[in-house]
Amino acid sequence: MRYLRALNLLSSKIIICLIFSLLLSHGVCPGGEVEELRKDILELEKIANPFVRIFQKVSRLVAPSVVSIVAYDAYGTYSDPHEEESHPFPSPDGRNNKSPDSNKPRFGSGIVIKKTGYILTNFHVVSGFENGKITVTLHNGDKHDAAIIGQDANTDLAILKIACEDLREATLGDPKSVNVGDWVIAIGNPFGYNQTVSTGIVSAIGRTHITPFAKPFAYEDFIQTDAAINPGNSGGPLVNLRGEIIGVNSAIATRTGGFQGVGFAISMEIANEVISDLIEKGRVVRGYLGVGLQDINDSLAAYLNLKSKSDVLREFQIESDKGAFISEVWQDTPASKGNILPGDVIVEFDGRKIMNIDDLQKAIRVSEVDSAVTVTVIRNKKEKLLTINIDEQPGSMSGRMYVTVRAILGQTSLNVGLAVETLPPGGEKEHGVLVRHVVSDSPAERAGILPGDIILRVGSSDVKTASEFQSVLKGFVDTGVSVSLLIKSKGYVTLKY
Repeated sequence: MRYLRALNLLSSKIIICLIFSLLLSHGVCPGGEVEELRKDILELEKIANPFVRIFQKVSRLVAPSVVSIVAYDAYGTYSDPHEEESHPFPSPDGRNNKSPDSNKPRFGSGIVIKKTGYILTNFHVVSGFENGKITVTLHNGDKHDAAIIGQDANTDLAILKIACEDLREATLGDPKSVNVGDWVIAIGNPFGYNQTVSTGIVSAIGRTHITPFAKPFAYEDFIQTDAAINPGNSGGPLVNLRGEIIGVNSAIATRTGGFQGVGFAISMEIANEVISDLIEKGRVVRGYLGVGLQDINDSLAAYLNLKSKSDVLREFQIESDKGAFISEVWQDTPASKGNILPGDVIVEFDGRKIMNIDDLQKAIRVSEVDSAVTVTVIRNKKEKLLTINIDEQPGSMSGRMYVTVRAILGQTSLNVGLAVETLPPGGEKEHGVLVRHVVSDSPAERAGILPGDIILRVGSSDVKTASEFQSVLKGFVDTGVSVSLLIKSKGYVTLKY
């Protein structure tokens, strides 16, 4: 704190000195006072110097662990490294500020994480250049060809390997020690200028929704900083004043394509979870649920076409805004097989209390594939304990059907495990409702009902809309009486619950 106060005082004195210098140049300020100010500055410099030397020494300590990366296509095309167009760099809206050309090289930075030649960088720096050439330039100017050892698009991280055995290995910091207001240093290769150092503070922690990963596999925990980050910094380190790597510089928020005071670094908490898998297996083996998640807030209310968070609490009979709200459930996933429903709120996962979606995502990330975990959900004001068998996360969810809470809001019979929707207009003039989702091991599934079936009648009542179906079925469910449903092309089936 003494150094910080001294630095602030030094800044004030410098400003005052500049003012007096201007006055003196116009014949207003006596020379004696200027000399006194200069003496004061020299004294203050003695106090501030230890603080300044921290930045100097940290930069010298970390710089040998930072490399510059250039990725070429299969033809080895190269262009001026100072051209901004050569630096694709993702912005929070999901677009590159400069659209990458397939025959232009891509520039970035990297961090030596093992002295035997393993380098951590961003996925977006090397992705698409697997059949091309990747060159790594060390701190001392030596150049090496690099091979991609592992990639993970979901965290925007990758591992390269070069043929070196005695590199300066970076020291990784404790992500839990990062606080807003901490001084930080960013080192990298912006616009092709190697070993560029910039400084700033941690502006925020725990930022999400920065990069446009496809649902439902979003793994984000970003440190926001005002240290200058520009195209080419991607993959380089964000460093604390102990010389420890606390983040991997990854993205900027910008309207111009350049630095505007808002940069983002992937927290080492995320990086630490994937480094070993990328080195040993070339990919990250993760468990997953197969759900879409949202926090319980006004944004969720808008998504559901409701007015406010209080409307969400009332509609779903939730007493608290704590937990992870299930907005979508994909078919044939651990979630659907384990009877998790859209509209459920997960409040505990494998013994971990869940306060928000970040808590749940962290819990899922560390869950073991092929393990069984207990999950507590809030459904209709009651806690329900479910057992979920964790499967390995697939490459994508392409082609799988899913049901959203928005599509079935007010149209779901949770007690029978059935979600329906009104038949779309047009086509054959027929009544009935379309089955959108059937919960595994539910009365509906045991009755042989499948997604895509058309239900024409509940008991003796024809149904024409989802709300009509819901109303008629509720009368049977509330009294506990079994009911027969007439299904087109199948005939009658009986729901027993």
